[in-house]
Amino acid sequence: MTNRQSHPKIKLVQIIRDSEAAKLISDPMRRAILNLLRRRSMSQSELAQSLGLTDGTVNYHLGLLRKAGFLKVARVEMEEHGILQKFYAPTAYLIIPDVESLPLEAARYYYPVNVERVRGVLSAARNQNPALLSRGDVDALAEELAKEIVNVAEEYVEEEVSQGEGEEQANEIYSRAFSKLVRRTG
Repeated sequence: MTNRQSHPKIKLVQIIRDSEAAKLISDPMRRAILNLLRRRSMSQSELAQSLGLTDGTVNYHLGLLRKAGFLKVARVEMEEHGILQKFYAPTAYLIIPDVESLPLEAARYYYPVNVERVRGVLSAARNQNPALLSRGDVDALAEELAKEIVNVAEEYVEEEVSQGEGEEQANEIYSRAFSKLVRRTG
């Protein structure tokens, strides 16, 4: 009963506009699970070992992610004692919340992530656009960059990649979003 598909196809981008789904993936452990599964399919026990969690805890998170449509079973293998082992894959390489379309109680979970993202981008771009750095309003830039990322990502929602691939396209999305932000603010 083995379904051997080493690198299943997944969407490149999934944009989240549902507040319950956005709250669900705001959990750092669930994001860590999705991040690990972007690279390769893993079983519940492999995830538990990689994350330093119990199988029960990982099972709980996997159940929530599957129910919400963020995970799928990539393959099933029979172990030596007849136990079926499920290997999971994400349904998308990038899961991007559209914070502008979410209610405040859901969008607030992404505020610190967006601010840290902008700080990283600004430090990397310090030589390219000093005017952008001098604005000093990291919060406003974080909001603007988050909007641009969603705008650019919209162009990629129909694209698929093989599991383990997609980093080049993800970098392209973020780079294009940053370029648009620089053009608009510069």
